[in-house]
Amino acid sequence: KKKVLFWSRIKTNGGKMKPALSILLIVVTIVSLSCQHTTEPELQPGRRDYVWTVDTIKTNEALNLSRIWGSSADNVWAVGSSSWTATSIWHYNGRQWTCDSISRRVQPSAIFGFSSDEVWLGNINNTIWKFNGYEWFLFGEYKFEGYDYFGIENFNGTSKNNIYGVGAAAQYASTNYIGLIMHYNGSKWSFINIPKVKVSFSEIGIDHKTNTLVLKGNVFDPVWVEKIYTWNGKELKEIYSGDFATVCNIKEEVFITTRKAIYKYDNGKMHLWKDMSNTLFAGNILAARNEKDIFTGSLNGIGHYNGTDFVTIFESGPYISPAIIFEKNIFILERDHKSVKYKNKIIRGTLKD
Repeated sequence: KKKVLFWSRIKTNGGKMKPALSILLIVVTIVSLSCQHTTEPELQPGRRDYVWTVDTIKTNEALNLSRIWGSSADNVWAVGSSSWTATSIWHYNGRQWTCDSISRRVQPSAIFGFSSDEVWLGNINNTIWKFNGYEWFLFGEYKFEGYDYFGIENFNGTSKNNIYGVGAAAQYASTNYIGLIMHYNGSKWSFINIPKVKVSFSEIGIDHKTNTLVLKGNVFDPVWVEKIYTWNGKELKEIYSGDFATVCNIKEEVFITTRKAIYKYDNGKMHLWKDMSNTLFAGNILAARNEKDIFTGSLNGIGHYNGTDFVTIFESGPYISPAIIFEKNIFILERDHKSVKYKNKIIRGTLKD
């Protein structure tokens, strides 16, 4: 009856509709059509038809490349500690790896950015450096009160004005250390006030829905323990403790791995996402485009999960590090511990046309 009354009120002049009703019907039609097209296409299994290339970086100094980041497949940075600071930063331009051999006060332990002219470099010597598209320069030197030095082990962020760095502060000749979080707001880096916990943060994921940080931390004494914490801006909470764990983002969600399982973080908890017990999964996610295109460590090289099964996609040594992935390319660091000079290799995979 209410429906009939409604229509009776808006019909006049021999049953003709008023302009207001015409507008209403147009809006309803647009909304209806838009709702019919909101479903995203189903993810397809990630491809495995790659052409693989291995680049070897040799220096006369001990070099340990440990982090990699890039804005595109022809603009990739690989950094790490070196016995001579002039060989700690390497760049790939799409053709070759080069080092400018400029001596800097750096011992890189983290690299991250959002564009080719805004790249951040974290160090284990109280400093943060930045690349502006032309050169590296010292952005700032930071000391945490009561501690001799601090280092940033990893970066992550949601935009160029919202970047986090995690690591630890320590005292010389002491086992006293605490985990630290830094934040960049678009103009400056500052320490976040968190409870003092004896842990060294080494990895960071960001739950984009809640802006909650999910942190992997290491405890060195009395025995080695790896932990997972969350920080929601008010509370630092431990949610996992064990002998092995890693943290990473796949798009806007956080994934946590243990030796034989992958978990998805949601609402403050770890939820089992994939049991990898019957595979050669080595416990770490290297990089991923989506949940059906995940590269991981494998017990005999580089593994790949396509949403259905897990295979070793490329055989390599066991010492491989987190990678950087693009639409058609992936770059993965490998360290050869058998070499006196610790040969560093970059494994490049390119999808076939």
